Amino acid sequence: MKGLFIAFEGIDYSGKDTQAEKTINWLRRLGYSVNWSNEPNDDEYAGSPFGHAIRKMLRGKMEKPDDPFEFQRMYVLDRAQDVFCFIRPALDRGDVYIIVRYGLSTIAYGMISGEPPEKFIQLHKDILGPSLIWPDVIILIDISAEEAMRRLGRTKNDPQFFKKKEKIEKVRQNYLSLVNHPEFQNHPIIIVNGEQSEDGVFESIKEILIPKKE
Repeated sequence: MKGLFIAFEGIDYSGKDTQAEKTINWLRRLGYSVNWSNEPNDDEYAGSPFGHAIRKMLRGKMEKPDDPFEFQRMYVLDRAQDVFCFIRPALDRGDVYIIVRYGLSTIAYGMISGEPPEKFIQLHKDILGPSLIWPDVIILIDISAEEAMRRLGRTKNDPQFFKKKEKIEKVRQNYLSLVNHPEFQNHPIIIVNGEQSEDGVFESIKEILIPKKE
């Protein structure tokens, strides 16, 4: 029996980690075998060298590549290890695999550079070849850039407020633009309103997933 591959996507502070954890616990209570990971994968034991390097770059402890495309390539190389070592084996066993961020993140964030989504989709195909796998369902938790900034604790008095808000909004719009992209027509991107209560968001997610496991 083929397993179920679920990805949680969305801009920063949309609640991906919280809802992924709730979903993992819920499915395990229902008796499903659930595996999970975050991207970049910088786990002490299961992380890849790329995952560890990306995390250092995000924390300002290592310089990022000058070319934004090369930075996204690092994400896909990190993702390749997850696919070969963790995701495919779990799905082949019939397990559920949940991941926080996956290919949609690379595409949405990569598009900030002005490149079209197809360039980053092709990057996945070039690196993973026939082993490329998209999630069976992609849950896009959508919140406004304004709400993301509020959750971040930034205010309009912060000099960096508008610059950060503008970048977050661009990423959000990139995510939303991918919902009807031909590449994902058989791998649905389902938008969930992330500005509901935490429990409200989770109820929406359960409604999406119950038909998938029946």
